[in-house]
Amino acid sequence: MSSSSKETTDDPDIKIIVIGDAAVGKSKMIERFLEDDFNNFRLSTHALTLYRKDVVLGDGKVVKTDVWDTGGQEKFNSLHASYYFQADVAIMVFDVTRKCTYINLKTWYEELRQHCEEIPVILVANK
Repeated sequence: MSSSSKETTDDPDIKIIVIGDAAVGKSKMIERFLEDDFNNFRLSTHALTLYRKDVVLGDGKVVKTDVWDTGGQEKFNSLHASYYFQADVAIMVFDVTRKCTYINLKTWYEELRQHCEEIPVILVANK
């Protein structure tokens, strides 16, 4: 877990899975949101990185949020099914400078729907 993590093993209130091709900027987007940080250099995510953050809502309620940052390389495809388990929302990310990452969203979406038929999906254009 990241430095924004809370040392706990209790279940989250919400689980967000972030999916898309390799190098579309998933990790950078998460890093910027969760840690309010940006580092120009970062290696590709190896399979999965988990983040936990307590998000304070406008009414003061605290929501334990888990964000699953998935590796987009094909070698991790066999692991995807386990990532989708109990996900509450999916964020699909593509790189506006690489058309193929947009085209590949169809495959990502189909795979997502095989495991999570009705969760909300947010589409993010990055870079």
